[in-house]
Amino acid sequence: MQRVKRMLILGSSKGLGKELYRMFNDINYEVIGVSRSESQYTDIVCDLSDKKQVRLLVSKIQKSIPNNVIFNAGQGSSKQETPSQRTAELRSQNFFTAKYFIDEIMNDENILSNIDNLIFINSICALENVICSEEYQSSKRELLHYVRSISNQLIRNKVRVNSLLPGNIMHENSVWKKKFDKASDEKEFLKKTMPFGDWIYPRDIFNTINFLIDNKNLVGNEIILDGGQSQFSPD
Repeated sequence: MQRVKRMLILGSSKGLGKELYRMFNDINYEVIGVSRSESQYTDIVCDLSDKKQVRLLVSKIQKSIPNNVIFNAGQGSSKQETPSQRTAELRSQNFFTAKYFIDEIMNDENILSNIDNLIFINSICALENVICSEEYQSSKRELLHYVRSISNQLIRNKVRVNSLLPGNIMHENSVWKKKFDKASDEKEFLKKTMPFGDWIYPRDIFNTINFLIDNKNLVGNEIILDGGQSQFSPD
């Protein structure tokens, strides 16, 4: 009997998560979308920064355990007034959301025996040579180091853990979509920041995730998907 292809997407209601939900659904995955707000692409409502809600989420997926998990939950900015408040909020959304979920499944042999891949969508802001807001960068670096640690632990359970570090992503809810009124302004920005003159798109991330899923020997990798953005020094 052929195994059902089942994908759990944590952070699925909009933006990149929504696009990934659509694309995996189109290639006949059974997709389970999780987010803190109801939407067409949310099958289970859960605030991943709340331990009790995460525990309930894990109990719900026992009936349909995924083979693959994409961790896309997180937050790009904070409206808090002080640096300490911003740091706490972004750490809660970008780090603890992942930790609480992993903590819950780590001792669940039934779930671990079924999961093949855990794929974390991080950011090039986790890299030391990339300039981002201090609070955001700190939360992304913490996530990066945490994923390295759990990769070493979960390999014993034959769970392959990998990270994707994308650069500037363009999708319908992207901050970049709202930033440029004129095509000429966008073109100039890309010329200054992206060596190949184009954005990273959800399709690029989808293709890379499929590459990770299809290649059984890829374990513990941190794939930078930024078109050279993190290495680019324009003249």
